[in-house]
This record gives sequence, C-alpha cells and structure tokens, in this order.
Amino acid sequence: MRLVNQVCQCQIIHKGSGHEQLTIKIIEGKDLLGKLVDDSFFAGCSSVVARIIKGGDVLEPQLKVLKDIISGQMDADRADYLLRDSHHCGVEYGIFDYRRMVECLTILEGPGESLEIALDRDGLHTFEALILARYQMNSQVYFHRIRRIYDYYLQEYFKETGHELFGSPEKILAQNDVTTMAKMMSDASDGPTASSKWAQRIASRSHHREIHATGANTNATDLRASKEVLEKLRGKFSAVDFIWDKSEAKIHSLLLPDDMEEGSWVQLQVIDKRGTTKLMGDQSHILRHVPRSFQVARIFADVEESDDTRRQELRDYAATEYAKLGGR
Repeated sequence: MRLVNQVCQCQIIHKGSGHEQLTIKIIEGKDLLGKLVDDSFFAGCSSVVARIIKGGDVLEPQLKVLKDIISGQMDADRADYLLRDSHHCGVEYGIFDYRRMVECLTILEGPGESLEIALDRDGLHTFEALILARYQMNSQVYFHRIRRIYDYYLQEYFKETGHELFGSPEKILAQNDVTTMAKMMSDASDGPTASSKWAQRIASRSHHREIHATGANTNATDLRASKEVLEKLRGKFSAVDFIWDKSEAKIHSLLLPDDMEEGSWVQLQVIDKRGTTKLMGDQSHILRHVPRSFQVARIFADVEESDDTRRQELRDYAATEYAKLGGR
C-alpha cells in the first residue's frame, strides 16, 4: 500500500486531506472498516481508534500516550519504516537500536492527568540515533534526486487518473500496489493521452536530469534564487523542458535550549536513576546540531543521459546565475 499511501499524502486527489484524515474516515465508516473493527475487538472500538488518531481536545488525557505511539517523536510507524526502508533500499542510514529504545520507554503523568511517553536516561543515545537515522534517510533516500523526479511523474499521473482509482474511500480500499501498477503499465502502452506520457516516463525510466540543487538547509533567499534561475534557464534554453522541485521534511519538533518561545515544540522528558526529569533538548548535545527540518530545491532538465555536453552547459549556467543571485 506504499504507492496508494503516497497518493493520499501528496493530496492530489483528496485535497486538504492527508492520509490520517482518510484513515479516520475509513475507520469510522461502518460500511467500510468500522463494523469489522468493532466486531473484532469491542463495540465502539472504531470510534476510540478514530479519536486517538485525531488527538487534540477530542481525546481523553489518559489516552494521549496512545496518540504519541501512533504519531509522535518516536512513534511506532516512523521507527518501523526507517528500519524496513533501510533494509529494502540496501542502505544502513535508518538503522538504530530500536529494541533498546523500547526497553527504555516509560510513562509520566502530565498536566491535567494526561499520560505522556518519557525515556529513561539510558535510552538517550538510541533516541539520538533515531533522530540521526530520520535525517539521513530523508536527505539520502526519501528526497534523493531520482526519487523526487519520479514522485513528480507519479503526482502528475494521478492528477489525471486519481479520481478514477482513488476518488472515494471505497475505491481506496479496493486498490493496492499491484492493481495500481498494472493500471499504470496499461496506460503506458496506450496512445498519447494526458496520463500516458507520465506512465511512459515511469515505465521506461526516461527521466529528467538534475542540473542544479541548493544545499540541504535551504532558506528563503536560496529558494527565491533557485526559482529565478529556473526562469533564466527557460528564457535562454527555450527548447528544453525544465521542472522545479522543492523537498521538505520535519526531522523533529523537540524544545531546545535556544528556543525563546515554547510554541508547539514537544517537551519530551528524560528520567535519570534518581527519578529526576529533565527535557530531552537540554540533555542531548546531538539534537542541538541536527537540523529540525530538511529542505532542498532542485531544477531538472529533459536532456538525454548520454548528452554530457548539454547537461554540463546547463549546470554551469545555473551555477553561475545562482551565485549572482546570492544563493549559497
């Protein structure tokens, strides 16, 4: 279901709804999964699960800990997919000692009788390893230039066909990666249509090539310069098709010592052997140096892989103009 999940996350079809909102709708729907969940566990279980996913004021304080397990700074989902994705991609960026981290988890009573996840002091280093794994997987795998250009093709393809395949919760449940890929392969072999050109790109692995990228910690000035470079490229090389892409991801939301305002930062507690609690952000030197977010802008050009001369010309021009515009 990873491909289906990607469609939901990019909000191409159900605009304004991420995969969590669609999950809630499917779980609450008695004609979807609601009745099955209630029959399998207990009456009203589907409503409890939906409230946990929603979080906020609809969730009882005592159940906040369950929300943290589903969607938090060290939730089960992200911990799991870091390990699985590392394995299936043949890399080790996402590897961390999850068994040790689970052993060091504990629960504290927070404001308003809420229950919150905390960490024993002995688990500090494996939590730091989790955050580093998240940063490295985002920078080296999830937002790799090849992955990003095929994400673009996928989004464009589903703009044309998505409502047919995923236009309702019922249709979402009826699809999986196999059926979706079969549809895409079929479209790739059809004549020229709005969807077939994107399906053909994916099926034939005929993709645009990266000719420019900002640094991994791109700021507003870098983004503006990158967009201006794109317009200059389009003006000078009008026969070439260019694509601009911005990748961004949140690595963590923990409160750090230099934060002047609490805002929406998470105050994860660390407990030492004497039972004293301190904030994770105060205890970890590593977290102070790992960027909270990852952001990079890229420009892709539709040039042949074998045309090294053309690609180098475009790269040199983009680099020169980017420097002139103050990009780092």
